[in-house]
Amino acid sequence: MNSIFVLSYVEQGAMLFGKRLEVNFSKHPNITQGADTHEYMNSNLNRFNRNAAKNYRYCCSPTKMIHLSTLPQDITEEEIGNLVEEHGTIVNTKLFEMNGKKQALVLFETEEEATEALVCKHATSLAGSIVRISFSQLQSIRENQ
Repeated sequence: MNSIFVLSYVEQGAMLFGKRLEVNFSKHPNITQGADTHEYMNSNLNRFNRNAAKNYRYCCSPTKMIHLSTLPQDITEEEIGNLVEEHGTIVNTKLFEMNGKKQALVLFETEEEATEALVCKHATSLAGSIVRISFSQLQSIRENQ
């Protein structure tokens, strides 16, 4: 059931790695995972496993802006840029603290670049922290945020 909900948020025809992304239901009852796939169904990295109602409020279609959370307390904006810069042109970054936890916003030049950064860097380790990345509903980064 969760997969149906999540699929409804994927924009049909979004670009990823230079190709158009199409999402469809599988004709097969079981799917064998390949070496380069990740299963998040029962992972604590799946943001829809717990506090689902809270997390659904923040779902959005892909945007040019990504939100990074569970960051190391001593991280810098430069380190954030270094983490994701290989995926595209960064227009702006904003590092901030909410409820005592470091978070960041990164605005890319295109939605495709932000999508690639999310796909490649979500759940990566950075200075002992597992970075969580999602799309942000925000359209710009304000300095006094």
